[in-house]
Amino acid sequence: MDELDKLKNAWKSQDYSKHKVSTKDIYKMLHAKSSSYVKWIFYISILEFLLVIILNLLVDNDTYLGVFNEMGMKTLLQVMTGISYAIIIVFMVLFYQNYKKIAVDSDAKTLMNKILKTRKTVKRYIYYNVGFILISMFIMLYGIFSSEENTSLYKKMSNIPEDFSTNTFIISIVITMTIMIGIILLVYRIIYGILLKRLKKNYKELEQLEN
Repeated sequence: MDELDKLKNAWKSQDYSKHKVSTKDIYKMLHAKSSSYVKWIFYISILEFLLVIILNLLVDNDTYLGVFNEMGMKTLLQVMTGISYAIIIVFMVLFYQNYKKIAVDSDAKTLMNKILKTRKTVKRYIYYNVGFILISMFIMLYGIFSSEENTSLYKKMSNIPEDFSTNTFIISIVITMTIMIGIILLVYRIIYGILLKRLKKNYKELEQLEN
């Protein structure tokens, strides 16, 4: 049983004359917890941004961009990479703004609205990221298989034999991409999902205090 549960039990079992003090104590605890969760959402977005940069640095960009340049897709690839960075940066700013707003003391109803806004922002972030990844993958697939020359270049870059069936190659890439999307969704569900559930729990606790 954590400190918040102890406060709630004490609040329920005490005399009515002490309710105001106990309600205030519970609200302070809920406010502190909510602020902490939103702060972690901001920190995680920073770590995600740094991870994307590190992964890009680890990739052999000269070979990678060289092949896509031969396909006539280098500029498109760079634009998509820039957009992916922009999405993360924009939401990092929004997460930071949400944290600063929720850290400021306010009444229960205002705090509830801030929690709702934070949850919506996180959900939009997940939808935008996954949606952009899906769109990017379809664009890349179209570019790779738009001509036999592009398909051959991609096979060479991926160390895949030329005689490997194109249909089998397409199916293998689609399966790989599907698995990647599944892993990304799972990671988001675990990391952001836990914090969203805790914020939702705080929201419900605040509703009970208001009633």
